[in-house]
Amino acid sequence: MSEPYKIRRQAVVVIHGIGEQRPMETLRAFVKGIKSELESGDNALAEKRSTVRSKPDSVGDIYETVRLSMDSARGRPITDFYEFYWAHNMRGNQFGHMVTWLRRLVFTWVKKIPERLRKVWWSIWILFLIFVMSAVYLSWGNHYSTVRKIIAPLAAIAIFPFLLAMIATIVKKYFLNYAGDAARYFTPEPDNIEERSHIRQQGIAFLEKLNQISTQTKVDRIIIVAHSLGSVIAYDLMRLLWSECNKVLNPKLDFSQVKLKALDSFELENTRASLKGFRKLQFETWKEQRLNGNPWLISDFITLGGALHAADYFIVSQESFETLVAQRELPVCPPLKDEKDGRMIYCPPPIEIEGQRRSVYLLNWSAMFAVTRWTNIYYKTDYVGGPMRRKFGIGVKDIEKPRKGFFLFPVGHTIYWDRNDKNNALKEIVDAMNLRPED
Repeated sequence: MSEPYKIRRQAVVVIHGIGEQRPMETLRAFVKGIKSELESGDNALAEKRSTVRSKPDSVGDIYETVRLSMDSARGRPITDFYEFYWAHNMRGNQFGHMVTWLRRLVFTWVKKIPERLRKVWWSIWILFLIFVMSAVYLSWGNHYSTVRKIIAPLAAIAIFPFLLAMIATIVKKYFLNYAGDAARYFTPEPDNIEERSHIRQQGIAFLEKLNQISTQTKVDRIIIVAHSLGSVIAYDLMRLLWSECNKVLNPKLDFSQVKLKALDSFELENTRASLKGFRKLQFETWKEQRLNGNPWLISDFITLGGALHAADYFIVSQESFETLVAQRELPVCPPLKDEKDGRMIYCPPPIEIEGQRRSVYLLNWSAMFAVTRWTNIYYKTDYVGGPMRRKFGIGVKDIEKPRKGFFLFPVGHTIYWDRNDKNNALKEIVDAMNLRPED
């Protein structure tokens, strides 16, 4: 029997959402929220004695970010918090960047829209129809004289530039600075390619540098927490990085790969008990893969109000979401199995290890969720987020938190980790991170 995989230090990487975020703004608020929740939990006394220190960040590519390191507490290893900051790549949003994206949003038939976004669709079209009907009535109503029927349209044309300027101001202030980021990232137009590439290159470099730390701050585990549009960015980074890790395996301790084979044959059912068993096996398989030389450190992926839930609606592509999943471009949970043999693992030609030729199994290049648990948390009133199981599979643990809100306006999208809000999701976030992994 091999020695169990030890987690002596772990890292939490926070990926912020849309908007003109300032460096460390999200991370500092997030860590304060997590610390307060830990101090109110079962291990409260030890957590209150633990301190958080700010230390130089050797991972990020800008000097505005730092690492927040939390001392170990009983059962919880040293936990480092990092922020992958990407907002500086999305400066100078213009309305033209959003045209393709907005056209897709508005002119998609309502039945093809995720259920949680249909209120937005209906609201836009109802307001549009009210405006058109009002304009027709005011211009051509039977109670108007012929002269007024002619003057009314001319007056409308005269005030049109003024109204357009007002709308443009409102759009820029309350919509463009936020939705512009989403539009540019979701839409592979020539004007947006450079920004998308920069974010991905920086993100991959960030995770690789974190993975390659060899000093006393080396981590044994990474947890990724992504908010809003950050969920899409995180998913992109993970699937690209996994394609570099899935074939890297140099078994030294456990040739049997018991957990991997058990996971491959596990029949996940749409029940709470089955999901719990699947997630337990995911974590055990991740530790087994680590012992066998796989460099993949990401054990958990947590999405908060994730725009990724509507990827099939938001992403502008020539291919359907289902086609991209079938072609293994978009990983799902549980991983898609091969149509020929019904497996997510394969056996390459034998390799020579310690003078012996041994056969080992590898996970396929879209099976990152075989070794990474996915927890998705969203408010019932936050239509930016929503259930991931709808498109990404029953292996995702969806947690919907109840909250009161208005018909159209999203409520709660920015307060998931707000310790001052009594309806925050800090308990669910802390439970999902599993910061005491040996318990």
